[in-house]
Amino acid sequence: MMLPQTIAVAAFALAAAQVPALAHAYLVDSVPTKRQEVMHPLSRIRLTFSGTADAHFSVVKLTDNNGAVIAETTQPEASREMILPAPMLRPGPYKISYRVLSADGDIVEGKLDFVVRAVADPAPVFEDMRPQS
Repeated sequence: MMLPQTIAVAAFALAAAQVPALAHAYLVDSVPTKRQEVMHPLSRIRLTFSGTADAHFSVVKLTDNNGAVIAETTQPEASREMILPAPMLRPGPYKISYRVLSADGDIVEGKLDFVVRAVADPAPVFEDMRPQS
């Protein structure tokens, strides 16, 4: 009877089938986090992945509530982190979308949304309210 050998072969085949899935670069952390209410200005958006994102083929975008792209960047070098400098954001909802080429050759995509509730007031702009002559 070859039952133990059959079980061993099946276990090996199952383990081998799982290896490619482990190589995907899935999102493990972000600043801001999903559904976060941001109460201060953001200088950058940071996404951290479980594996290395391929350079030049990995993209992160920041869009407003209407879907207009506010900022976008590609990955300058292979890394587990993607950084997108953030412009001054007005209060309102925003969406971060990413497309990452994993080391195993698979593309991983995702989105997360966040809301800016308040921003630090920039230096006041002086406006001369006197009538022009």
